Amino acid sequence: MPNPVPVSPLRYPGGKALLADYIADILEAHLLTGCTFYEPYLGGASVSLALLGKGSISSAVWVERDPLVYAFWHSVLFDPDGLCSAIDDLEISIETWQRFQLYRDVTDPSNENCSLLELGIAGLFFNRTNFSGIIGAGPIGGKNQSSKYGIDCRFNKARIIEQIRSVSAYSDLIELHYGDAIDFMRKSTGVISAGFNFVYIDPPYYSQGKKLYRYFYEDQHHVNLANFITGQGYPWLISYDDHTRIKELYAQNKIQPIYLDYNVKASRRATELLISNIEIPPPVYQESQEVQESQESVVNHVVAEMAEVVLAHH
Repeated sequence: MPNPVPVSPLRYPGGKALLADYIADILEAHLLTGCTFYEPYLGGASVSLALLGKGSISSAVWVERDPLVYAFWHSVLFDPDGLCSAIDDLEISIETWQRFQLYRDVTDPSNENCSLLELGIAGLFFNRTNFSGIIGAGPIGGKNQSSKYGIDCRFNKARIIEQIRSVSAYSDLIELHYGDAIDFMRKSTGVISAGFNFVYIDPPYYSQGKKLYRYFYEDQHHVNLANFITGQGYPWLISYDDHTRIKELYAQNKIQPIYLDYNVKASRRATELLISNIEIPPPVYQESQEVQESQESVVNHVVAEMAEVVLAHH
């Protein structure tokens, strides 16, 4: 019996699940289907999970800097039974939210005062009960729970447990690391360069990073990332917010605008950037059939040309 399609249990603003089909096409065009997929800024892991489910990649390497998010994924992969049991027993209330505050002060997942499972449950709890899934934010409905939307409105236990099980079925194909993304990539340069690998980078965004992430980037961090990754020869793809500073940092690389649904403060379609050191086609959007068919024709032509170029070099 085949494994269920893995679905991330975590909520993330600007989630990248919509990119999976697009990236699968890029992998196919560049003869990278079946590669190991590195995701050094893990977050919700929606892209690599979708690609694993589609069979577009053979395995994934994950890196996460936030100790609560790391601990959650560690529990999903290595203790799914304990995690699901704890979720069943968890009271979704403002009292639990207050009690879990101490976990937000933990800066290292190897903390002696609490287990990875405890940290992982807290990470999931805050992600599912906080505004827009932001671990450092306040609870849905406010601390007085005076809104028509209560703290438990995004916490469907049965669905979350089902999603955890769907991911844990792929645990043998996933390698998980805790730490800084740039440090990890720098230390792993030889391994990544020598193997059949692809690196997908989704760093904290330039404009909204401070609002969305506990471990956000200042300008120098973005500069450090650009200086490092643009010097690498292995295939990589970055997703960023559409900001002039980012365009400056990656002026020598291929940049493709893309529109994604983005749901912090208002539902809207936001322009973002895809940046790569390999050819990337314009994405296809779900619009009218006529427009969509026209776009698909253009993209298919570009992908076919890319494949011919790649084959010519093999």
